[in-house]
Amino acid sequence: MTDQFLLNTTMNETEPDECAASLAMKILGRKWTLYVICELLMCQELYFSQLQEHILGHYSEKISARVLSESLSRLEEQGVVNRLVHSEKMPIRVGYSLTDKGEDFAVIFSALKGWGVKWGGIGVKKCKSFACIHNAVPIIDIDEAKNLFQIRECE
Repeated sequence: MTDQFLLNTTMNETEPDECAASLAMKILGRKWTLYVICELLMCQELYFSQLQEHILGHYSEKISARVLSESLSRLEEQGVVNRLVHSEKMPIRVGYSLTDKGEDFAVIFSALKGWGVKWGGIGVKKCKSFACIHNAVPIIDIDEAKNLFQIRECE
């Protein structure tokens, strides 16, 4: 086991703003962030209205234009999403894609998928939708992944 996976610090050694896990949770912790990143992982680039439609179609969740705009702006500020202005044709259209930083969240979706397979009662082959996250990322075996971490008691 490599040192990078060991959890040896006490709870008081780092401030929340200095914690790498805290940073990731701040980015992913908002309601719509996972939906937006997931859709951009699967489609690579989407226009604003397409993103709204994909979220509604895949998750039966309606996101308002204001909330989606705020989510995309925040993700752009955090370096997770690129805003792409296409001015070759009129009207000018704006697309969104993931940065390299955003694409690295694919590993997290692999772990979420593994968790869903283990605990959600949903087999890997059950979903037949091409647009499903099942087809976008490989599965991470949750039991194998747990072996990477040394569990310790909190002080």
